[in-house]
Amino acid sequence: MNTGEVNSILMLLDDPDEKVFDGIKDVIVDNFGDFSSHLTKKLYSGTCSDTVKYRISLLAQSSISKIFLSDFQNYTAKLTPEPSLLAGTIMIEKLADSSFDSAEFSHYMHSLSRKVWLQIGDNTGIETLAIIRNIFEEEHIHVNEKSGIALNGIFQTESKPMPTTLFYLVLLIVCQENGINIRPILTPKPREESTIEIGYVNPELAKSANLPSKYGAMFAVDNELHLKREARIFLGQPLPYFKYLREWQYDRYITTRANEKRFPAYYSVIMEKIAEVLHKNIKY
Repeated sequence: MNTGEVNSILMLLDDPDEKVFDGIKDVIVDNFGDFSSHLTKKLYSGTCSDTVKYRISLLAQSSISKIFLSDFQNYTAKLTPEPSLLAGTIMIEKLADSSFDSAEFSHYMHSLSRKVWLQIGDNTGIETLAIIRNIFEEEHIHVNEKSGIALNGIFQTESKPMPTTLFYLVLLIVCQENGINIRPILTPKPREESTIEIGYVNPELAKSANLPSKYGAMFAVDNELHLKREARIFLGQPLPYFKYLREWQYDRYITTRANEKRFPAYYSVIMEKIAEVLHKNIKY
């Protein structure tokens, strides 16, 4: 849609007549990419009435459910080759943040992955951890739970603090790009819900050490890229890389809910609907 059409429809959002809103909402949902940034600016402007805020939330719910569900199902339709975690991350971020620069992020991740590739040589996965750790330190990539949840702009700064789930997401993208078998691992817990660990998987070592795992020996990795003290995971199942999208996005949703002053209701709605689609379509 052109700018004039978008602005004309946006003006009708303020019309008190619900019939007018009913007449434009399908147009906005079907062309949500054209309207998303304008709706966000409208909310942040401070001029929105409660009625308009409610309408924007409804539009976000309908749009995310419709657009993202279709895109995500297409993304996971072919599991060979395994879906790219980088591509899945970009797909979500473009929907969550209309100002996201996907080209910048993709370029940075390919550059970071190449730095790892140039150094790993014939090293094993465990030895590779030290190499990745050193490169992440050089890039100032580190865990800080108080940092932002959005990717946009983070790679333009020298220091790159990230919450744990985002840090692991970046790590897993680098590992998938380089064929390093560090993966998300589903670990069942007695009397508790299963949890996701990040671990190095070695199929051959399990056989030689007679370990009771059909998937291989698995070593849990902490968020400083060291093996955890209780490193070996005897029970667990390595997951496809793309399934970590569910973990990362749910964490983002919880963050928006916990800080409603920082994130407007509209943003929380987007996070909730994306998390909902992932939860229903990614089974552990």
